[in-house]
Amino acid sequence: MTRLLRWSGSTLSWHLIVSLGALLVMMTISLALGSVALTPARFLTALTMPDADPVAAAIVFNVRLPRVLLACCAGALTAMAALLLAPHEQGAAPDPGWSGMMPLGALGAVIALTVSTGSSWWSVMGALVGCGAGVALYAATQRWRQRRIIGFVVALVAPVCAFGLLIGEVRIATWVRWCLGSLEQRDWQAWNTAWPVLLTGVLLVVAAEYRSSTHRWRRYVGATVAAAAATVAAGALGWIGSTAARRAQASDGSPVRRIVLAGLWGALLVVGIDLAARGATALLPSPGLIGELPLGALLIVISGAAYVHDRVRSRSHRA
Repeated sequence: MTRLLRWSGSTLSWHLIVSLGALLVMMTISLALGSVALTPARFLTALTMPDADPVAAAIVFNVRLPRVLLACCAGALTAMAALLLAPHEQGAAPDPGWSGMMPLGALGAVIALTVSTGSSWWSVMGALVGCGAGVALYAATQRWRQRRIIGFVVALVAPVCAFGLLIGEVRIATWVRWCLGSLEQRDWQAWNTAWPVLLTGVLLVVAAEYRSSTHRWRRYVGATVAAAAATVAAGALGWIGSTAARRAQASDGSPVRRIVLAGLWGALLVVGIDLAARGATALLPSPGLIGELPLGALLIVISGAAYVHDRVRSRSHRA
């Protein structure tokens, strides 16, 4: 509690303020733009006087708002899970997506949906079990030199297994939503399913970070629930977690402050990339069985470019 009070009483740094401001701007743009573009006047009318323009108000509050909220929560919790799993404060945070944790959560959700009656709550339990298996695998192989290769292989194999389970029913859109990450058709029903596990994930993350020095297992439990919540909200997302967590680790401050900064950066990245995916869908030909370009397609390109950049930069430093 002392650390929390000391952090809350301190002056917020400029990068925290800038991150929050950028997130609010990106959320506003995401609410205003879409397949039905709203003029600034209609958008302001929908926010301030929804009865004056019920169509615009329905688009903003019933279609886009739950999508933006789920994007923020998914990005924030993905970054928080990565920060909890960092081997120490300055250690490189593993990515919950590319290390296989979230893909196993997506596979667990697909298995639960396949063997159950299709209830969305079964998918939540499946995601929790799958992410728990991923975190356990990470903890068991933490000292292995090949742990990154093992995680990457799991991240590739898990979606293939999920595709095998869903191919009989040709539920390609469901597979894309879970295994590649997609916010398409995310409505208030999806929010009602996700918010309890999202809130639980946030509370466990804060508790785990506050007691991180004495209870390592709390970090694993918090990371499991956070990764599962993000998977339920937006599917398995790669690159987001480690990128936002590294940005938070580079700042000085208390553990809770780093958690907040990581959450802001994760939310900002997912909202921004989702907006880019929607824009690319409007410019590119129709994907066919799915309505829009999934987040994972852009994240794969970004991850590859970031990996090549890091390799070239490391070689230049050696030279």
